[in-house]
Order: sequence, then structure tokens, then C-alpha cells
Amino acid sequence: MVDAIADDFKQLVEDLEAAAKLPKRGKAYKTICQISNCEKKVSSWKFNEWDYGKNNIRLPVNARGLFILEHSQKPRIVVRGYDKFFNIDEVASTSWSWLTSNTVGPYEVTVKENGCIIFISSLEDGTLVVCSKHSTGSRDDTDRNHSVAGEKFLMKQLQASGIDPKTLGLELYHMNATAVAEYCDDSFEEHILEYTKDAAGLYIHGINQNERIFKTMPMHEVNNFAERYGFKKIEHFTHSDITSLRKFLEECANVGTFRDKEIEGFVIRCKKVDGKTFFFKFKFEEPYLMYRQWREATKKYIATKSRVFSFRKHRFITNKYLDFVIPLLDADPKLCDDYMKDFGIIKLRKMFLLDFGLTGVEILNSEKIKNLEAQNAIDYQVVDENTKFLFIPIATIGCGKTTTALTLTYLYPESWGHVQNDDITGRDKSLLMKKSLELLGQEHVKAVIVDRNNHQFRERKQLFEWFADLKEKYMPYDCNVKIIALSFLPYEDIEETSKLTIRRVLARGDRHQSIKVKTDGEKKVLGIMKGFLNRYQPVIVDQEPDSMFDRVITLNVREKNSSLANVQEILRVLHDHYPILVPEIPLVEKIRSAFEKSLLYEPKITKVVGGGKKHNKESLKLKPVYFSAEIPDSKVFLKYIRGLCLEQKGSLDISAVLEGLQDNTALRKMHITLSHVGSGKKGSKKQRDMWCEFNKRYSDTLIKLGASTAQQTARIQTNDKVLFRIIKLLWDENIITALAEVADECITDGESGEIVRHLGCANDYAHITLALLQPGVKPFYSNVLCQAMSENHGFQEGHFADGTNCLELGNTASMDAHLCINL
Repeated sequence: MVDAIADDFKQLVEDLEAAAKLPKRGKAYKTICQISNCEKKVSSWKFNEWDYGKNNIRLPVNARGLFILEHSQKPRIVVRGYDKFFNIDEVASTSWSWLTSNTVGPYEVTVKENGCIIFISSLEDGTLVVCSKHSTGSRDDTDRNHSVAGEKFLMKQLQASGIDPKTLGLELYHMNATAVAEYCDDSFEEHILEYTKDAAGLYIHGINQNERIFKTMPMHEVNNFAERYGFKKIEHFTHSDITSLRKFLEECANVGTFRDKEIEGFVIRCKKVDGKTFFFKFKFEEPYLMYRQWREATKKYIATKSRVFSFRKHRFITNKYLDFVIPLLDADPKLCDDYMKDFGIIKLRKMFLLDFGLTGVEILNSEKIKNLEAQNAIDYQVVDENTKFLFIPIATIGCGKTTTALTLTYLYPESWGHVQNDDITGRDKSLLMKKSLELLGQEHVKAVIVDRNNHQFRERKQLFEWFADLKEKYMPYDCNVKIIALSFLPYEDIEETSKLTIRRVLARGDRHQSIKVKTDGEKKVLGIMKGFLNRYQPVIVDQEPDSMFDRVITLNVREKNSSLANVQEILRVLHDHYPILVPEIPLVEKIRSAFEKSLLYEPKITKVVGGGKKHNKESLKLKPVYFSAEIPDSKVFLKYIRGLCLEQKGSLDISAVLEGLQDNTALRKMHITLSHVGSGKKGSKKQRDMWCEFNKRYSDTLIKLGASTAQQTARIQTNDKVLFRIIKLLWDENIITALAEVADECITDGESGEIVRHLGCANDYAHITLALLQPGVKPFYSNVLCQAMSENHGFQEGHFADGTNCLELGNTASMDAHLCINL
């Protein structure tokens, strides 16, 4: 039996390692974690959120939270979370009809507490292993470590009960189990519900077997365990049948409370008809939607000093809330700073509710406020002759989105519009939405296609944010706009489609605003396209921002004349769901004629990727693009880096680095980017402030050189110096990067040698790009690598399954670089 379990664990690790080598679908990610107060390590395994629950993706295990002991011969599961479970109607298997047919009672209902998940397990000697969802032990990449905070609270809890931590550890080890708790403590981190003083603590809600197949203990045993070790217990009760369960849940949702207490919702545990454990959840929409809206409106005001009016719900009460909190925020910078760190959120909300004289639930149930909300609200469910439509493509280069858009606008030349991002040459990226809404605001225009790839979540989120900010500037307040996604590249089709789209782009030559094969060369174009494909993030309809689309129309790129077929599919869906926009599907001959006309399209604008500079004769001041710390001699610096690598050679295989740092790959100019115009305009408050400080410091230099019309330099070297030291080396198949350490104020005056106040590095990760290993890779990719290393591996040393690597460089010497202004 023991051998069989050991073999099962080995097989699981092999399956996980195999999944780590997958390019996309079902890919596993591994992070090595050092256990606190112990020499042993565990590997944390996770998957992309969008891979769970997909019928066409089979994961090695469905656990969210999985830690396996690092041991070549005897690996074992040390920590195991629940199998991923979903909200009602979030997936097909949580519809009421499916649950009625495929599950059996009793239905064990537990109250869903509102905190962060903590896993508690043990090693053989009773050493406790306390984890957050995906990490354990100390980390240097975050100022808020959930696992460490959870462990500290656990130790305090055990000490208060006079219990030796090893007693708990040994019991969990002999049970071969993981205790699962919700850590709720406003002194550490605020969420939506309030947990102060006696309410703060570890709420235990499950004990799972450390096995591959999900098995969990019944709640009465969990509560007995909680009593023995001082955990807070979760309220639970049972319903014998699905009908009474549904009635109970929906009644609670209607009032927004359970036993007169605001809660997040419920988790329901039951069995499938085949006897396997099955979980699903029932989350309340209110009052959490309202509270979250207040929180986001407050954060946006603090960050931008812009008051947001474009809420879909709760417009009246949210504006009342803003009337109350804005004077407090303007008068108290510390209140703002704390709020952005997730402290004081609940206190500010309670101050408003006290002043307003109603609780959140009373506000939601007030007939007077409902009437006021009705006067300030739009019924977004109504689709009538006043409804307008925005279409957002989600694609990569060569998917046919422009051909599709042109065909539709040729079919409806009077009522459909088309705005191409590639036709916008200014630096204001929001011009894409401004022009789209300006066009949609015209009386006769019913639909506008916002033509951009939108291949990443952040780009889709950006469009929704611009829409929220700008809609009422260009359109009547009460105009309902449906936002529809055109998903050209479903997740399942990425690998098959990439070759086809590359062939299409190479075939069209220079017939594009910015991707020009003949002019730029095939190699550069391939690099650009592969970059798009590697960054592509597919539509996830149950996750923001994609959950904000009113509808997603899934298209197929692989058919011959796919744009023609996609137009027909778009028209079919619109006719079925929005007949007010497409009352009749046009004849096939008419659609084909419009399609053939679209194939003749030639762009009238050539867009320089990266943007060109506009010269204003009246302007005497040069405009910097970024400020940097430039390495004086790249060759000497590279020799120094190689030496550091060789000193550490015994701990890690660095042959790939030594080979990569050759003269043909290493960059001639190496620098640390300190502050960039992009983050200076749209970054965090720290980044915007830093950009202003740099511009103030070097204003005279920029004006002086700007006055000379003969000045053609792209770079200005100042007398100031930047102090730094190299601490780690990062690399993957694309790039080699050195991670640098700089002080908050790292710049010294070139004449006095004194520290310059308020100037430092605004980037999240100070780094120097050393070498580009693949064609088409840009130095900016270093940011991507640093972000991935931080999120997935905490900058720990090692070779990782996702292809990233990190080498500690030891106690290195301080160095200085020239501060340069780059134009």
C-alpha cells in the first residue's frame, strides 16, 4: 500500500513536469519554496486560471494550492487545497439544471468568510508548513506575505491555548491532511467584510487528504478539530434536497444577509451521482458590488483626482458617497496613502454609512433610494432603437479583423463605422476610444468597430476604462451601449492558426500601416508577429475585463476566405440576439460583394512604430523619452559580469549564459531605465512624481539644448552619477538581464557629490539588459522576464520549468553610471 502511494506521487510529479513543458493549454508552473525554520523545500504547482473547468483540457490535478516535497525518490504531497470549484451558472456544471440531475444530498452549506486562504500541514517531525495559495516562507518581492502573516497568527493562537505547535503538526502528519483556513484580519489586510479585534482570526473550513484525488472531511469533524486547536469555526448546516437548498440561497441573496449579518455567500459541499466529492459556491451580488464600487471609485480619485460618474449601478448612492469622502481625502494625505495600501477602506465606508444614517442593506432595500437610483440609472437589459453597439476585436496580426470590419461597414455604410488604431498617429492612445465614441455619438451611426488587436487583458481593460471615462462626453447620458467582443483567436486554435496568419502577413507585403514586409524585411515582421502570439491572452468570459462584454462572438480564422465566413457568423449572431441592429441578414451575393471590395483596401497612412517626433519651432525645450543610468564601458562591464558568473559556477549550470554573452549578442549600450515618459504620464503616483522630478532637475539643460536648431543628438550625458550594484542574473531563451539594486535616492550631483533628493528608479525592477538571444526580441522584454520571475519564483535561484533561470551573484561591489537624458 505504501509503495502504491509512493508510486502515485512519483507519477503525479512526472505528469506535472510534463505539463510544465507544454506551450500553452494545460501548462503547469512550478516554484521552489524554502520551508520556514527548516532546510527542506517544497515545489508549488499551479495552472492558468482559465484552464480549470475546460472540457477539452485535462489537468494532472485540479487542486488550487498544491505543494510537493522536493525529493528525487520519495516526493509526497505536503499541502493540498480544494479542487477548483465555481459559482452558480459560472460554468455548465454549476447550472441549477445540471446540479439537479448530477448531484445528490445531503448538501452541506458553509458560510463563505472574506479573507485570504491559508493552508496548514506538517512534515514527518511535526514541523508545521504554512502556505498561502501558491507560496510559503519568506519572500523579498512583496511587502505583504500572506503565508508568513498566517503562520505568525497561528503561533499566537496556539500559544494562547497552551498548545505545542508540534502537537498540531504531528496530528496533521498522521492524518496525512491539510487544514484549510481563511485568514481574516483587518490589521493585516482589509477585504470587504470587517474583521477586527475578536472577529479576526483563522477560520478553518476544510481538512483535505494529501492525495491526488480530492477527498475532504465532513464539517462536524472539521469543527471538532477547530475546537481542539483554537481555530475559529465556520457556520454550517445541511439541506437534504436541491429544491430546498435553492430556495434558501435565493432568499438570502434577496436580502443580502444571513441571520442579519452581511456575508460574502456560501460554499456547498455534496456528492456527484458517481460518489465523488463536489463543491460549488453561491456568492451574493450585493452589497459587495456596491462596496467594491465605492472602493474602486475612491482609489481612482486618489490616483487621478478625477471623480468617476460612469457607474452602471448605484449611481445615486455612489455619488453621495463621493460627496462625503472627497473632502476627507483632500484634507488627509495619510488617509490616501493608507487607503491605497488597503487600510482604512472599511472605516471610511462606515463613516459614510453613519453619516448617511442607513446600513448598506438598508440602502439597498430603501424604496426612496431605489426611486432615486432609477432616475440616475440606465436599464442595460433593454435593447431598443436607441441602443448603440461597440465591437471590440480580440486578435493578433493577420487574423482578418480589418477585412471583416471593412466588409461590415461596406454592407451598412450609413449606420456602421470603423476606427483603426493603425490610423492614429498621435501619442494619446485614448484617441482610439475618443474617435470611436465621437463617431458612435452621431445620430445616424448605430455601431462602431474599434479596430485594434486587444490581444492582452490589460488592453481590453484599458478600453473599458476609456469608455467609462469618456462615454458621457460624446454621447447622451441615457444612451445604452452594448459592447461586444469579436474573438478571432480562441485559445484552442492558437498553435494551428499562427502559421496561417504568418503566411497571410508575408503575402500582403506593405499593404498595412505599420507592418511592412518589403520595407522592414521578413525577419523583423516575423519577430513582431511572434511577439504578439507569445503575449496573446485568450478571452475568459468569467474573469474581468472579459466578463464585462455584453456578448462574445467566437470566430474561426482557419477557413479559406475566413473573413467572409466570419462576417456571416457575426450577422447571424446579431440577427438572433440584436435584431434591432440586424433585422435581416443580407443576401449572400451582397455580403460577397462587400467582402471583395474590402480586399482592395489600401492603407493611406504609414505609421512609424514607436512614433516620430513633431518639431514645433516655437518650442525651445526638448522632450525626453526616458532618463537612464548608462554603463560607461560595456565591454569592461560585461567582463565583470562574466567574472561574477564564474565565481558562482559551482551552484548552478551557467553554460547557456556564458555562451549567450558573446560579442554577437551582447548590447553595445547598456543602461538602467530610471524613469520613462509612458509611466510618467500613466503610471503609479510614484512613477508620475518621479518623472516630474527628473524633468525639473534637468529643465535648464533641455531648454538650453532645445534652443539650438542644429542639436540632433538623441542622448544627453549629464555630470550626475547613479550608484548601483548587480545582485542577480536572469535569463531565458530570449534574453539575459542583470537585476540591479539601487537606493531610493541613488543619484549624486556631478559637482558636489551629494545625493540628489527625490530622484531614484521609478521602475518596479531596476535591471540592465545584457544580451538578446532571439531575432525580434526587444530590450523591453527584460521587464516581462523580471515580472515573471517575481510573480512565479520570487527571484529565487534555480532553473525553472517555465524556462526562466536565476543566479545569485553574491556580495557584489557598488558601481556608478552616467545619468543620461534620452530624447
